[in-house]
Amino acid sequence: MSDTQVVYVVTSGEYSDFTLRGIFLDEVRANQYADEIRRTSDDVEVEKCPAHGPEFVAGRDMSLWTQIDAATGDVMREWGSERSRSANQWDGQCSTYVYSSSLAAGRVLHVTVHTTADIKQAERARKSHAEHVAKKRAEVMGL
Repeated sequence: MSDTQVVYVVTSGEYSDFTLRGIFLDEVRANQYADEIRRTSDDVEVEKCPAHGPEFVAGRDMSLWTQIDAATGDVMREWGSERSRSANQWDGQCSTYVYSSSLAAGRVLHVTVHTTADIKQAERARKSHAEHVAKKRAEVMGL
């Protein structure tokens, strides 16, 4: 019996349409999953690969959003999310954008503060986001 562990990688598409559909430790489950996908796509493959490494280490980003009422400065909604991404793509980055949403007539309805950062910069991102929200709210309230 071999000491090398293997995984079964289910993919579909080619080039810009290439999609990683799943990674399985069990060949039977990988083939069952591939058969389900084949109902709607005919270019599904199952590839046996040695499991060693990490061969790929994904980065993680966080995003924070705050919507501010453009008339009162009240916080209407706050939310956040995290997502995986290719390593090195955003490593160490943190950026905050402030933009407004308006009606066709030009009246601003709300202002959105959006911060995106490498998860390793979470504290910096939260501080930057809070500062931008406070500044925009004070501006709207005339403080």
